[in-house]
Amino acid sequence: MELRGEARAAIAAVPEDRYSANWRSFSVRLGEQALSIPYRIYVEPPSLQAGPLTALQSELLDCLFTRHHDGLVRQRHLERIIRSGNRWLPCYVIPLVGEYVVEILRVIQANLPYFNTSIYSDFVRANPRFLELTGKRVESYWNCYYRSIPKEEYPGFQIMEFLQSTATTRSR
Repeated sequence: MELRGEARAAIAAVPEDRYSANWRSFSVRLGEQALSIPYRIYVEPPSLQAGPLTALQSELLDCLFTRHHDGLVRQRHLERIIRSGNRWLPCYVIPLVGEYVVEILRVIQANLPYFNTSIYSDFVRANPRFLELTGKRVESYWNCYYRSIPKEEYPGFQIMEFLQSTATTRSR
């Protein structure tokens, strides 16, 4: 598969991670494939001096760095890929919905009109338990940190409503 080679080339630009043996991961389905995605990574993104990367390799690295331990790094990499139409994007965007960084939720919320709803619908249908868990996390983080924001205005709930609606519609 050509994507595997692109992913390997992209990963080669990442500094060695002495903590990689301790990576926790979560699994999601992308079509018929199960993907194991690190919950957090603890390496710094490669500098531009690491060598030239193709646009696809850069996007794959941006996806990976949405799992970085620093929320600002996660947000910066999300902003670079959020409007991509590649079918693996929901595997990296949707987990961010179930996290506590409201600024990241606002980035996702602002970009909902640009989402390729077809790829999000495919993800939602293939990963119903993951979506349910994400919804529980949204509820929990709202309850713990953001109760001052009315539920109907909290970005996490609005994003979840959008995602759930994609399961019943297929457009774009």
